[in-house]
Amino acid sequence: MRARHEREREFRRESIIEATEQLLNEKTFESITMDDIAMRSDFSKASIYQYFKNKEELIIAVFARILRTECHLIEERCLLETDPIQAMRNYIKIQFESIHRNPWSPKVIATFPFRDYHAENCLSDLYNQKKKLITGIIQRGQTEGIFIISDLDIFTNMLLSASVGFANYFSTRMSSDIQSPEIEMFISTIIKGITKGEQ
Repeated sequence: MRARHEREREFRRESIIEATEQLLNEKTFESITMDDIAMRSDFSKASIYQYFKNKEELIIAVFARILRTECHLIEERCLLETDPIQAMRNYIKIQFESIHRNPWSPKVIATFPFRDYHAENCLSDLYNQKKKLITGIIQRGQTEGIFIISDLDIFTNMLLSASVGFANYFSTRMSSDIQSPEIEMFISTIIKGITKGEQ
């Protein structure tokens, strides 16, 4: 009985987060109200407050969900890939897909004061998990003599910054086609820059 109650509670919580994500595709974070979220999620405002103290706590949960999804996709599409180059290509594509699904995220990240809401611990843990997964791909490529040898932390930060930065740029200035030649050119340039010799 308790397990069923927990599942139902988690389902309701995820439904509220999903409703907020949908609204973020239509409106700015600042303009979304708890009434909007209640209407979209089909829960009363009082019910939402049982799960989230305020809209700010809810946006933190939205970003935690995005990071968890990215980590899951990296584990599924990169860690199981035997070729480190293809694993890295898959990671960069995952980053573009994430921005494509959540085109509002760069603006919210740039304007929302996460630190004021003590979000950094929860989100930092998830970000560090993602970073560790990327480091694993790089380390494997270095061990196999495919990727250039460089400080792992610097290498990982460079890749994360470059892929997230270009994905953000792409989301606001280019077509919405994930298979566009610009994305392929970016991925090929990154791969060429991190591999030894001709690949």
